Amino acid sequence: MHKQQGFTLIELLISVTLLSLLMFTGNYVYMQLASRWDKELGSFEQNAAQTRAVYLLQNTIDGIEPYLIKNKKGRPEMFFVGGIDSLLAITKRGLIDTQNPEIFRLTAAQNPNGKYNLVYQAISGSELLLINSEQNIEFTQQKILLTNLDEVNISYLGWKSLDEMAMQTPGVVPTWQTSYSGLDQQLTPQKIKITLVKNQQVLAFYSQLDKESNSWFSNYIQTGDF
Repeated sequence: MHKQQGFTLIELLISVTLLSLLMFTGNYVYMQLASRWDKELGSFEQNAAQTRAVYLLQNTIDGIEPYLIKNKKGRPEMFFVGGIDSLLAITKRGLIDTQNPEIFRLTAAQNPNGKYNLVYQAISGSELLLINSEQNIEFTQQKILLTNLDEVNISYLGWKSLDEMAMQTPGVVPTWQTSYSGLDQQLTPQKIKITLVKNQQVLAFYSQLDKESNSWFSNYIQTGDF
């Protein structure tokens, strides 16, 4: 008869060591996969939020409409002030009040780290009736649309003045400008281009505005107020 032998102490120690190594390896792989998944999911959510913010921004810019106010002499002027990193106008597709026109200001505000946040401030037309250029605008709502941008650049395609548009001189056409004032030029631009740079990636989009914003002066011309 043969005696039934069990595991020796050395064999048991080897088995426990191998099992421990397998468990450690499996746990390590799982942690790596989980970490990668969380990172990719977070990046996807961040990109989705940025895409939505850009869509809302373009929709708001597309909704900009000519709006006449009076200066201190009582003459009509076009409410629109655009700079290379800021924009003040009225839109019919605001982010806060979807039922009424919205007075808004878009600003590239610099962070302590040297990057820029794109800040949207607004007040509903139902809260403030804008009549003249001397009025103080106090925005009641604010949203940060995009964060940590390397660069924000806004440019405007339009006539340099209402007189230039009216003259229609051959060879003279609307030009791209780094600033545009409806108060001085008495028009709104025909197009707006917004360029955003983040992590060396460039995103540029265009918005088409009213090409005949001069027609808004017709009532004032007929009454002799212009």
